[in-house]
Amino acid sequence: MSIEAVNTVATNSDRTESPPKQPFQQFGAEPVAEAVRLRRATAADAKTLGVVGAATFLEAFTWALPGADMVDFVTRHHTEAAYAAYLLQPDTRITLAVTGNDAPVGYAMVCAPDFPSFDVLPSDTELKRIYLFSRFRRGNGAPGPGNAQRLMNAALADARALGRTRLLLGTHAGNERAIRFYLRNGFTQVGRRTFVVGEQVCEDFIFGRPL
Repeated sequence: MSIEAVNTVATNSDRTESPPKQPFQQFGAEPVAEAVRLRRATAADAKTLGVVGAATFLEAFTWALPGADMVDFVTRHHTEAAYAAYLLQPDTRITLAVTGNDAPVGYAMVCAPDFPSFDVLPSDTELKRIYLFSRFRRGNGAPGPGNAQRLMNAALADARALGRTRLLLGTHAGNERAIRFYLRNGFTQVGRRTFVVGEQVCEDFIFGRPL
């Protein structure tokens, strides 16, 4: 037997066999209902907000806007840097909706109003964004308000805590589902504006409600 063969036999005989690995369970069974909890967003969530902001915007407006314009909009406005800048402002409050192991599924953002053509009062604030993936809007079957209403309630509470007396928001004039939701929450139309997404110039309704 050659020296190489002897060395190979010795090496093989000295080797300790490891027990076979169990297959990795990447996914369990999909739950029938997923509990959603709300938490305050912090500066550490800027990247998360960029991701969930882009994803929920795309889901919300695929019926209304060309894909290229939506992609242009989210890559400029739903970024980690953009949300980090918002979170640095003292009058910004963001509530994250999360499920499972802190997986983001929506959010609501209250901040300083941005309505250049509208007569904004010093005591106004804006519900800049409120988005939730459609599968989570109605809650998990538990009694009480659905998850979309919980996000709205959190935004209203934040606006009041900031000492503001009116909450404004803008929404696409053709977004009937959202408009019905805002009307149920005591908002009334107070103005109009144009809102640019990529190359699309959209008509928005401005809604407001007293706090």
